[in-house]
Amino acid sequence: MIDEEVLTAFKAWSPEQLASWSPTWREELTRWAAPSLALIGDTTWGGAVRDAVQLPVADPLLWANHRISLRSGGWAIAGIRFRGRDIKKPFVDIIATSATPDYSGIAELGDVLAHFEAFAPLCLRVHLPGDARGAAAPAGPSFASVPDQLVVAGPVAQMTKQARSPRFDSVQLARAVPADAAARVREIYDEVRHSKPRLDEWATPSSSDSLADADEEALLFDIVVEGRIAGVVAATRDNAYGFTGFTVEEIALDSAHRRRGYGLAVLQHLAQRLPADAYDVLWGHIHPDNAPSLRNALASGRTVVSSLVWATPDGYPGMPGAQAVR
Repeated sequence: MIDEEVLTAFKAWSPEQLASWSPTWREELTRWAAPSLALIGDTTWGGAVRDAVQLPVADPLLWANHRISLRSGGWAIAGIRFRGRDIKKPFVDIIATSATPDYSGIAELGDVLAHFEAFAPLCLRVHLPGDARGAAAPAGPSFASVPDQLVVAGPVAQMTKQARSPRFDSVQLARAVPADAAARVREIYDEVRHSKPRLDEWATPSSSDSLADADEEALLFDIVVEGRIAGVVAATRDNAYGFTGFTVEEIALDSAHRRRGYGLAVLQHLAQRLPADAYDVLWGHIHPDNAPSLRNALASGRTVVSSLVWATPDGYPGMPGAQAVR
């Protein structure tokens, strides 16, 4: 069971919509946080990660999550992670902290990096409530920051009441086969990568195995536009960040149907197909530079509720490809 101090810290860094959208937020936030907290000091798990990653850091305790004391008198729970599983991109993930979700709080967290110096971490990652893009991104004289992913969410019940897209009647969703859908998604990603070479920093194509989970829930679909298969959309039940609901596992449209208003129609159809309870949300991660996906998500009735942010204290290199704001 999570103690009240840790739960209070999680709540402070959570989306401001949490309490109003989820009457069971305390239980859900506790349930979502528990697996990460259980790995504090877990050398069995740490050893398994070490053996899988194959870096010359022998002590399994260093690979586990840690509760670290800050010079300010506060604390942080953190662990070493690798962006896209790339061993050249190590970072420290802040799981929970007593520090405040603002400039002064993030500045305190610079202490944490030294605890993981064996991995030569590039920066921290924090989960901030709200939209941390542009001028809203926290920064100061001791660190720089840049959003990595935006958490975009909205209550399914509200999404289904939105005015329908003009393209709504041109779109249908038809049950798909995981292997065929995965192949179609790979083709679309390969196509997009020609014009957006940094695509893999935004998202990676869903595999047949990951789409099988959506299929088991009857939420894996071919997108059919006027009788032609135009892409894939998939969702799975995934209670996260204290919310209950579903995550967008995949949404991909081929070049003939992108930027023509079909994306919004697809999301509206998907919302209607979700077996949602009264307080369920539909959420997903969207890279700040992925303007079309973000535009469609917002138009569907979702909003940016929080941001995963790279925070780079002075003296650290920062995440490659992330243009930090100061």
